[in-house]
Amino acid sequence: MANQTLHFYIPPWLIGSAVPLRGIFGHVAQAAKLAGWALRVHGEDDPPAIDGYHLVFNRAVTRPDTLVLRKCGFDPFYRIEASNDRWNWGVARAEFATEKGGEWFRKYWQGALFEGQTIENGGYVFMPLQGRLLVQRHFQTVSPLAMIETALAADETRPIKATLHPRESYSQPELAALSHLAATSGGRFMVSNQPSIALLAGCDYVVTQNSTMGLIGMFAQKLPILFAEIDFHHLAGSVPHLGLNAAYKNLSRPRKWGAYLHWYFKENAISARDSAAPQAILARFAELGWPTA
Repeated sequence: MANQTLHFYIPPWLIGSAVPLRGIFGHVAQAAKLAGWALRVHGEDDPPAIDGYHLVFNRAVTRPDTLVLRKCGFDPFYRIEASNDRWNWGVARAEFATEKGGEWFRKYWQGALFEGQTIENGGYVFMPLQGRLLVQRHFQTVSPLAMIETALAADETRPIKATLHPRESYSQPELAALSHLAATSGGRFMVSNQPSIALLAGCDYVVTQNSTMGLIGMFAQKLPILFAEIDFHHLAGSVPHLGLNAAYKNLSRPRKWGAYLHWYFKENAISARDSAAPQAILARFAELGWPTA
C-alpha cells in the first residue's frame, strides 16, 4: 500500500547506525522504499506517531499497527514478530523435523563465535544467570535461585560455574543468596568472572532459564537445559516442555545440531548479510498482516 509511513523507533545508542541506515536498518529502509512507503526514524522514547505503521526495536508491542524487530541470538540474524516475547514467536511453536544437513553452517559459526577457544568437556556445568533471581516470572518453571538449587540436586557430581548478566543490576538480597549458596554447596556452586564464551566452550552442558548463551552453545554441541519458555527449545532439555527428569535424561545423546541451527537461523530468520533481506522483510510484514502491495 503506497503513500503509507513506516515509523521506526530505535534506542539512542543505535541512532548512529540507523540514521545512515546501515546493516539491518538499511534493509528496513530499502523494504519501505520497495513498498512505496515513507520512512521516519524516531528515538525509542519519542511519542508514537498517530499515522502509519510502527516498527520498534527489541521492545514490547503496546499499540496497534506495531511489529518488533529483534536480534535473533546474534548479529547478523534478526526476526520481525508481533510480540517481543520470544516464547510467543512462530518458530517456538513450529515443529522441527529436519534430519540432515547444516553441519557446514554449525562449523562455520562455531569457528566465528568460539574463535581462540578450545571446545572440550571440562567436567562442569555452565549457568548464565539473568535477572530477578528471587522471583519466578510467568514464563519460568521456578525462580533463578530455585533453578540453581534444583540443578545442584539433579546432577550431584559436576560443579556449576555461574555468571552474572553484565547488563543486570543485582540487589543485595540477590547477591547474599548467591554467596550463601556458594558457601553451603561444598564448592559445587560458584560465580565466575571468566568470560562467558570461555566457560561455554569448556562446559559439559548449560543450565539456564532462557539465556541466548544456551542457543550459542549449540554451535559447540553443548546441550542446554532450559527452565523457562523460549523459542529455541526444540532439541534442548526443556523443563517446561518435558519435565525435569526427562530434560536431564541422556545428557550426552547426540543431537542434530547442524540441521537444527540451519533451520532456526537460515530458514526462520532474516540475515543482514543477505542482499535479499529487504524482500524478506516485506514478506514478513505481509505474513503479519501489513498490506505491502
